[in-house]
Amino acid sequence: MIAAFFNLRISCDRAAYCFFQLASMKKTLTTVALLFAAVAITHAQQYIYLSRSGIRDFMRFNIGPTQFSLTPKDSAARTAYGLHVSNEVKLVSGFWNKERAFTFHDAFYMDMSFGRMNNTPRKTKAGTSEEDVETRFSYTLNMGYLLLAGYRNPKWGVLAGIDFRFRGTRIGDMVTPDINGNLFNYSRPVVLRGEYCISKDVAEKRAIAMLWYDNGSATRDSYFSVRAEYPTGKSGRFWLYFQYTQQRSLGEDAFLFTPATPMSFKQLTLGLRIQNALL
Repeated sequence: MIAAFFNLRISCDRAAYCFFQLASMKKTLTTVALLFAAVAITHAQQYIYLSRSGIRDFMRFNIGPTQFSLTPKDSAARTAYGLHVSNEVKLVSGFWNKERAFTFHDAFYMDMSFGRMNNTPRKTKAGTSEEDVETRFSYTLNMGYLLLAGYRNPKWGVLAGIDFRFRGTRIGDMVTPDINGNLFNYSRPVVLRGEYCISKDVAEKRAIAMLWYDNGSATRDSYFSVRAEYPTGKSGRFWLYFQYTQQRSLGEDAFLFTPATPMSFKQLTLGLRIQNALL
């Protein structure tokens, strides 16, 4: 009887672990499916509707190395290193007259960071002869729409607006949002943008600083980010950029299937930004 009881308990523990892994995998696969669907639609629109010059005028791209981490409350951080890529499509600003002092800066964006967890994978014996090992695969995905409006002249510019932002992250088997929560974290930060032209000949060559801030609420996760861009090259199409982001939300350990707990997400990215116009 005692042996049967312990075998039953082991089976239940094993089943619970598999359930949480499947739930986490379902959320991951759903996120990735949405990602690739959106990318496919974006690229289809490029070839169907836009010429080569149109793609240059309506698209922005970022690429660079990145570090991102999740830190549960009262626990050590799980950190990953990888590659960040981002694609932005202008909606309003792509059609706006660049000569006007009142101006827009907007983007429907999607960015991806894929990497490998730096921490030593955890192991647990879920059965008498099997051992489960935590994955090192890690990612963070962001998508949303940013709309800024303000004033720009040949020397400087100041804009402000709002960003509707959705994010999902997995580092090893640490995930946010929690498995039973929403598909993505949601924030709606206020955004400030300042520009200063550093060239007498090319108006596009401007040093840029941006700030995102959302204090959070019952329906939104807190969000803070800063980004600096500095032009490089002669054409005014390339910027070196630095961005630091922090967000707090509920997350879950899908490896140990612990209850949802507050987690801090942080990301640091350095890279190259390519665009044809500031608008």
